[in-house]
Amino acid sequence: TTRLVSPLSNNLLFVEYDRNPFPTFFIRGLNVALSTDDPLLIHYTKDALLEEYCVAAQVFKVSAIDMCEIARNSVLQSGFDHRVKLQWLGEHYDQPGPDGNDIHKTNVPNIRLRFRDELLKEEWTFVFGASVPLDAQPDSY
Repeated sequence: TTRLVSPLSNNLLFVEYDRNPFPTFFIRGLNVALSTDDPLLIHYTKDALLEEYCVAAQVFKVSAIDMCEIARNSVLQSGFDHRVKLQWLGEHYDQPGPDGNDIHKTNVPNIRLRFRDELLKEEWTFVFGASVPLDAQPDSY
């Protein structure tokens, strides 16, 4: 599942930037995405989602590749039509790990997605033991 975070809204309503769990979630490999919340009340421009990405880049010190991965997560977990996901993410976007990555569309290195996929499988093995069949494991990145 995806964890959607709206840093600007969270900062105003719940938790200050320095206590926001977003960077911790991302570093630990959770499937996180940025979102907007109450754009008419919280945001200063007409591009509320762009504001959220700018704040995340500045406050949480995420790299350009991190931003690409976060954007990829957002599209994967969105309600966009299959055709839209094909256009933005590539032909095999629904495959786990690097098999589902079109680096020319996502700008996310395959090695990062391989790492995320392998780590998720290791965690599943740790939690549920070696008896968990691969098809019972959740789809990874």
